Amino acid sequence: MKAFLKELKFDSTKPTYLLDITEDINRAIKKTSTRQGFVFVNTKHTTLGIVINEMAEPNLLNDILHHTLQSIPEDRRSTRVSKNYKYPVTDYKHRCQDNPYCNEIDDDYNAAAHIRSLIFSHPSVVIPILNGKLELGKYQQVAVFEFDGRDGSGKNPARKRTIQIWVCPAESVKKIS
Repeated sequence: MKAFLKELKFDSTKPTYLLDITEDINRAIKKTSTRQGFVFVNTKHTTLGIVINEMAEPNLLNDILHHTLQSIPEDRRSTRVSKNYKYPVTDYKHRCQDNPYCNEIDDDYNAAAHIRSLIFSHPSVVIPILNGKLELGKYQQVAVFEFDGRDGSGKNPARKRTIQIWVCPAESVKKIS
């Protein structure tokens, strides 16, 4: 089976947001001339997830962001917490530097970002391709859900993010009844 790989690389400098990548995926499909098959969308990060939902409605996006931040308290030691922080806080044990495999200069406390990623997103999704584009529902789009972006300051001013788009053509599709 042949496959094609497109990587989306970007700096993430906002703490929590949704970013629609549907057109990026459709462009990758078009570039490969794939008519039918599957696309695998994969994040290479533990605090950046993939979701399929309605991304075109700003009030819904704000509601989703509000719910995720309200549901999972932030670590009170996190750089995101200031006097004006309007969401719940708690004490977690985790600290980024606790990971023996971590080679980043990062002294933030991001347990909440890991928990949010586990609960509100997926590390990867599989979507059918039909007639040369994603086979999505009327209101569905594919988005990355960032839970641990940085604000452009501090020891780790931006998260370097990579999303993989694996386009896997299929020889044919037969509908069955």
